Amino acid sequence: MRRSAKFFVGAIVVAICAAAGVWGAQALLSDEEASGDGQGGTPQAVRVTTATAERREIEDRAGAVGTIQPLRSVKLRPEATGRVTARPVRSGAKVEAGDLILQLDPRAAKAALAEAQATLDETRRDFRRFEELKDENVAAKARLDEVRAAFDRAKANMTRAEVELEKRAIRAPFAGVLGIIDIDVGDYIDQGTIVGQLDDLSDVEADFALPESYFSAVSTGLTVRARSAVYPDAVFEGEVALRAPRISESTRSFDVRARFDNAEQRLVGGMFVRLEIVFATFEAPEVPDEAIITEGRDSYVFKIEDGTARRTPVEPGRSHEGYTAIKGGLESGAEVVVSGWNALSDGADVKILSDQGEAAQ
Repeated sequence: MRRSAKFFVGAIVVAICAAAGVWGAQALLSDEEASGDGQGGTPQAVRVTTATAERREIEDRAGAVGTIQPLRSVKLRPEATGRVTARPVRSGAKVEAGDLILQLDPRAAKAALAEAQATLDETRRDFRRFEELKDENVAAKARLDEVRAAFDRAKANMTRAEVELEKRAIRAPFAGVLGIIDIDVGDYIDQGTIVGQLDDLSDVEADFALPESYFSAVSTGLTVRARSAVYPDAVFEGEVALRAPRISESTRSFDVRARFDNAEQRLVGGMFVRLEIVFATFEAPEVPDEAIITEGRDSYVFKIEDGTARRTPVEPGRSHEGYTAIKGGLESGAEVVVSGWNALSDGADVKILSDQGEAAQ
């Protein structure tokens, strides 16, 4: 009798526990359905931030670095030896073609020129006199060739004396800016001594190299922009002046020379510049770099359509200052997901937030 009572009580306890389990499971499922997290409920919208694909003018370009070189540059050297008697210009001065920069003692050269001039005048008179007598006097005819030869020698000596006098003066061969000249009046300098440098900065050039893949795209006249740390807010615009006719076998690159107008002479020789060569200009929609998702060779964005995210394959172009041009697959004005796309799937509902800070919460 006592065993039967224990069995009966145990059966009642088991029945009560089973009922409680069924009730708890139903309550849990009911809560899940109410919250939308169960399989039978409506999924929650994914919180994202978006941006509009805006149509802009895009440049197809390549970057490089180079060094500014003057259009013309020469080292100034005397063609004679002597003592400096005049230095009418200062270091760093702007000079015109023909301006005197240094004068060597010209006295000996001037004396030689005066002697050559006297000889020339004498032989010229003799030559004219014998020319007048050649038809009347046989002896005059015989002497005429000798006098003519003497006259020709005198002219040559005169030219030589003029050149020697010119060598005593160092003049600017073209308009430009002088470098530092450390020669003073009274210094004795030898022939060939470098006394300074003259740069023509009216135009400047920059040489740079590009990979061989750009060879067919480069031609004279293309726009080139230069930026220097010396002038961080300035952009200097020039054009391609020369493309090398061959590609280097060792570097698989080719040289390009750009020329820049430098009327203000802000660009100087030896200045390091960053360069951009512009191949073409076109219009295309741009989206923030963060909106583009790459998987292997494929790229896509999530485009918003009627509150849902649609996976949209795109062909990205150049990226510049945080934005990427879209060559194909996306129209201007489309709204794309910028943040939150890592939780998206094609066709997912989205809740568009006002900023990325809100999306991270």
